[in-house]
Amino acid sequence: MRYQDLQFEQRQITLLDAARRLFRQGPWDRVTIAELASSAGIGKGTVYKHFPSKEALYARLVLDQSRHNLNQLRQLDDSQPGAQSMHRVIRQAFEQMLADPVLVQLCQVCDRPAFRERLDAPYREEFLALECDYLTLFSQLLEQNLGGQKLSQAICQQLLWGVEACFNGVMARIASGGSAYWAGPAAQDAYFTGVTDFIIAGLRTQAAELLAQPLLHE
Repeated sequence: MRYQDLQFEQRQITLLDAARRLFRQGPWDRVTIAELASSAGIGKGTVYKHFPSKEALYARLVLDQSRHNLNQLRQLDDSQPGAQSMHRVIRQAFEQMLADPVLVQLCQVCDRPAFRERLDAPYREEFLALECDYLTLFSQLLEQNLGGQKLSQAICQQLLWGVEACFNGVMARIASGGSAYWAGPAAQDAYFTGVTDFIIAGLRTQAAELLAQPLLHE
């Protein structure tokens, strides 16, 4: 890699680190490009060479951390495969969200259709690729919980709708600061366990119904 490319990459890492730090100190949506540049020790004009807008910055933060979280979930599944793998992976996903409420809020923003439309094509393509990779992991976990039975893409997509709705509910609670009102770690643990059990029970029931419909096997 050329020296200039290395410099560019390192400067971008510095900017992202500064953004994460500033976003956790106060309302992230009020942080200006000037404040980010000052915190990173970089000229304001240079920031725009990396991120043409604050939306591009939000997208890069979400994409990078989501990819990192996905790799952690894959490693967890690989280290402990089997019927209980989905339960462990879902719980870990909830813990990842709880550990970074700011990222959860950014994810909610990045998930809006209007937001995606304003992004440059490479960002939109990265989001689509990431979503496909999460779907692949979900499909593998689901098949493990159904005794290795192969599922069509149509069935996986329908099952994913329910999982997504449950995850969005947990994300909304975390993003709103709802965890502050829980009685403590025990109640929080019970909440995550209850939602996880609900998701898995619903998946098994709905999967059985969908598998009985021949057209969805194509």
